[in-house]
Amino acid sequence: MKFSKLIEDFRTIRDYKKQAVEHEKIEELVHAGKEARGIAKGRNISILFVDQGQEIYQHLSGKAGYYGKMVEAPHYLVITSKEFPGYLENSGYIMELLRLKAWELGLGTCWLSIEDQSAIKEVLGIESEDVVTAFAAVGYQYKGIFKKDTSPKASRLGIEDLIFSGRWGRLSTIEELENRALVNIFYYARYAPSWGNKQPWRFILDKDQVILTLFCEDGESMELDAGIVMLYFEKAAHEEGISGVWDVEGREDLRAFYGIPKEYKIVGTFKL
Repeated sequence: MKFSKLIEDFRTIRDYKKQAVEHEKIEELVHAGKEARGIAKGRNISILFVDQGQEIYQHLSGKAGYYGKMVEAPHYLVITSKEFPGYLENSGYIMELLRLKAWELGLGTCWLSIEDQSAIKEVLGIESEDVVTAFAAVGYQYKGIFKKDTSPKASRLGIEDLIFSGRWGRLSTIEELENRALVNIFYYARYAPSWGNKQPWRFILDKDQVILTLFCEDGESMELDAGIVMLYFEKAAHEEGISGVWDVEGREDLRAFYGIPKEYKIVGTFKL
């Protein structure tokens, strides 16, 4: 399925059937994660598919969840990672890739926050020193006869509010993006989910590159969000015939040149 069509249909699911997912779909999902390139030069991650959903749900109530409430599902997806520059962004990228693949397979997913790292590792039997970086519920959506999704539709900032042209604070225009055939890329990138729908990222468009920055005063979850928007931008770019990938090597030298405020982290650059 085309990426643009996929994310227009894609949504978070919080109510699941107790029905287990077929082994073939589990294998296909995990394989997609293992094949994912991510944004780091070395993978240094592990993907765990958890079967004992009911047991995990009971043990992790209050220790993980969606806005503090654990979501009951037949299965869970877990990513653990070694700590290295960009490891959280890398985990966000790969977990969101798994969520999109799950949707293609007819499955729903929901990002879950990690409130108690040590408790989750103990419940899941993870003995390595790796960090649990990403956690999500997965299963078949429950559509009971009286069940109705009443969650509000998330609102998002417009393209022009997220992109600076040449320098921080100088907002880009739709006309500029149209002239450079970049409207679709940024349009679909803004579909990327973020914690609390805060959209903590901002782009700087300059000649042949895009610089991604991230507001960092609200904690590590924002760095997972950066990985998610990097995935959406990259997939949208590839669909438009631009074959670049993100470079996440440290580029603090860009801060003064572009006037980037100190509360924003420079995440990476993308060659157009």
